[in-house]
Amino acid sequence: MQMIVAAIASLAEDNGSSQAAISRRIEAEARGDLPASHPALVAAHLARMSAAGELVAVAGGKYALPPPPPAPPAPESPIEEDDDLADEEPTEPVPPPAKRGRGRPPKVRPPGFPSAGARGAAVAGQPAAPRRRGRPPKPRDPLAPPKIPRPRGRPRKNPLPEGMAPRPRPVPPTSTKPRPQFAEVGFV
Repeated sequence: MQMIVAAIASLAEDNGSSQAAISRRIEAEARGDLPASHPALVAAHLARMSAAGELVAVAGGKYALPPPPPAPPAPESPIEEDDDLADEEPTEPVPPPAKRGRGRPPKVRPPGFPSAGARGAAVAGQPAAPRRRGRPPKPRDPLAPPKIPRPRGRPRKNPLPEGMAPRPRPVPPTSTKPRPQFAEVGFV
């Protein structure tokens, strides 16, 4: 890394130095004591140093040293500072700006526009109720007849209309003779 910075500083090109020029300069200074993978190492170091801000990547694949930081302003004399502070009122520190929430910000409404927010914003003076998950229910019609719940289970095959009584089943004629048992019929 120090060799790369020294090579760029010694080349001192206006538009930055190319990777090949930096590599040749390092080879000339090292006099053959470099590994075979020297060009790949130079490329990797240049990419890492430019990402870290130690070098500036210029257009055309060239690299340059970053500009020096600006010099701090010279301090004023203490007498002038006291006079300036005496004239000004003490100011409170400025709070940091509020963080923006997730999602799209709300539309800017003109003053006096009713604020019916998309998320059910509270009307002035009323707290907002917590929202439930999912699609909101449809509004109920107060004039609609009451809903009759369906009975449980599978519906009957041929339901009778309202007011009709089921047809009575025919009853088999009863006889006085008892039914024969298995032994009497000959199954045993």
